[in-house]
Amino acid sequence: MRLVVPLLIATLALAFAAPVAAGGPTAPVTSTLAPEGLGESFVPGVRLVSELPGGYVEEEFILSGAANNYTYAELPVRDELVLLQTDVPWTTRIIVRRPPDAAAFNGTVVIEWWNSTAQFDTAPVWDPSAEFFVREGWIYVGVTNSPTSIGHLVGGCRTFGLLPPTCGTRYAGLSIPEAGVAFEMGSQIANKLKGNDADRPIPPGYDVERIYHSGQSQQGGSIITYATAFHFPINDGYFVQAASGARPINFLPNCEPSPDNPSPPSYPACTPRVQGADALVATDLPVPLVQAMTETDVPRAAARGSRQPDSENFRYYEMAGVAHTHVHKNVELIPAGFLGGPLAPPLFLEDACLNPLNTGADGPVFGKYLQNAMWANLDRQVKQGIAPPSGELIELDAAGGIARGPLGNAIGGIRLPALEVPIASYTGVNLVDPAVPLFLQSLLGLFCFLTGSSADFDDVTLATLYQNNDDYVSDVHAAAKDLRRDGFLLQTAVNQIVADAEAADVMGEDGCGSGGGAALAILPLAWWRSRRAIGRRQREGRS
Repeated sequence: MRLVVPLLIATLALAFAAPVAAGGPTAPVTSTLAPEGLGESFVPGVRLVSELPGGYVEEEFILSGAANNYTYAELPVRDELVLLQTDVPWTTRIIVRRPPDAAAFNGTVVIEWWNSTAQFDTAPVWDPSAEFFVREGWIYVGVTNSPTSIGHLVGGCRTFGLLPPTCGTRYAGLSIPEAGVAFEMGSQIANKLKGNDADRPIPPGYDVERIYHSGQSQQGGSIITYATAFHFPINDGYFVQAASGARPINFLPNCEPSPDNPSPPSYPACTPRVQGADALVATDLPVPLVQAMTETDVPRAAARGSRQPDSENFRYYEMAGVAHTHVHKNVELIPAGFLGGPLAPPLFLEDACLNPLNTGADGPVFGKYLQNAMWANLDRQVKQGIAPPSGELIELDAAGGIARGPLGNAIGGIRLPALEVPIASYTGVNLVDPAVPLFLQSLLGLFCFLTGSSADFDDVTLATLYQNNDDYVSDVHAAAKDLRRDGFLLQTAVNQIVADAEAADVMGEDGCGSGGGAALAILPLAWWRSRRAIGRRQREGRS
């Protein structure tokens, strides 16, 4: 970043007088284990360490420091920062998940900036990739980085304002007074993790060689802002999930008038928002950055011009059929007895949406398989200098929406076997079930919109696509091998995809479907087979 402190600021009110930078990315951070006996830990994510192999250790720490808060110049440039406040005290919590033995650690640490859209911490980076992180021997560190989530924790973790508080006073001392403090705080935490302080949250013997920052959705936007304006040499790479543009550098009012704020305060009591290309992630960073977009996010990305071309250290990907959310199914959202009386059943995530779920973690279009390969490619580029593959864009229709083939699936993009060898149509959006209680519909309406849906093909359509189960499995295997060769699947994913196809029995016990009305599907079938043939020829022609 370039630090610019114009003389104008010295003439402004005392609260905004020109400060002298004192914090900085290497400022000291103290670390202690989270207190016990004051309340339960609030653990983001639904992939529990106890359910994973490897005996991973999970520990929670309270970290404290002081960071600077920045703004942009009145005419904002994305990497030109103006110092606004110095040495703003902060106290947050992190959760570290690590191998039980230092010998099993491969040197890589992933720092997830936990998402706060739900008004509490969630872990959309951890949930789809937990098995991969554990299998590879990586250390995962999740960080509370938002005043919104801090408020939930300090308030005792009363989720949705409905469920009983579970955290007690465990987090009473946490504070991030301004969201903009999180950017320099992130650098300070990374510096702490890569250092050798006695109170480092990672034990001695675990030699940290690489640190990658990651976030999804709005915290993906935070990573765009962080990587572009705050890149710090201690960081070795970035992974942006499902975010197309930068988040504000702080949360002072926008300097531009709006219906909600027709008379904003004068600069620097307001913060200019970067626009156009300045709101996009930098593609010329000295370290690799991956931007992985789901089908849900592509129309917005296209509308704001963020489908940037690849560069030496930048890869932009669009995943066909993959939805924005990565939640796992069978997650109890509201416990039994809270909705409609003591005998009311629990509300599960899959009960919230009108159509069957299609999530990146649980499928049927498993975006996690693609993302795990992208993680592996990022790590290989940092360690060995091997450039990751480039991906194809999803096609758009004249209105800027997703272009779909006759079978209802997106055209183009990085295509899992579920798209290349379909047994259903998949989209990146869904609808909230009208039966969901009214007070939950706003939050769950957003969740369902960002969650994909699926609609199984009927027997007639399946009979025109595949002769029998063996034909289907053979096609799935071929598509998985192609994607593996192109660098977008790991072998573990290929094995799982093929095993799932073998167990699916998509054609039914007789292996031939219902047989009636097959002529109605001949035209879509011809188009689909032609498209697959073209795609295979294109892939075979790549180096």
